[in-house]
Amino acid sequence: MGWLFTQGASRHDIINLLVQPEENENRRWETITHCLRGNVLWSIIKLTKKPKNISEAFIGCHLLRNEKSYGWGYKELCESMGPYYYTCPIKYLKMAPVTNQAWRDEVMAYHKRMTRRFAVGQKVALENSSIPWVILTSIKPLLGIYGGMRYRIPRRMIGNLGPRKKITIRN
Repeated sequence: MGWLFTQGASRHDIINLLVQPEENENRRWETITHCLRGNVLWSIIKLTKKPKNISEAFIGCHLLRNEKSYGWGYKELCESMGPYYYTCPIKYLKMAPVTNQAWRDEVMAYHKRMTRRFAVGQKVALENSSIPWVILTSIKPLLGIYGGMRYRIPRRMIGNLGPRKKITIRN
């Protein structure tokens, strides 16, 4: 399937459009939960087929993109298509039946790699931040301290990683 763009639409407009319920005489399409990872909108979608009222859930993946001087758009994918995107939250894997085990294995491997990059006590540089670095005190959620203050660190702000040696923190 190709990309669908809406002239003048903002990213927020497209996300709101994609998470709204839809219904017609044959089916009801409802977003149970959703989250954004960069320009990938992940969602759990419940599809109810009428008139027998049979429901099934699946993992939706919407790629978002901006066409300059036109507007934002999206491309629809789902788990069964095996998208080459693996940032899907792990909890979503438990909320829908398996339609592509190989893709789920890649999602799990991605999350394992992301958590192995960090260790409690590791010093990490921050980008686009008023503080230059933190020493990690927690991995999930990613928390660190700097100057005696504790901060929650968005992963997108992580810059260069220091060695994984443990730094002792004294209070």
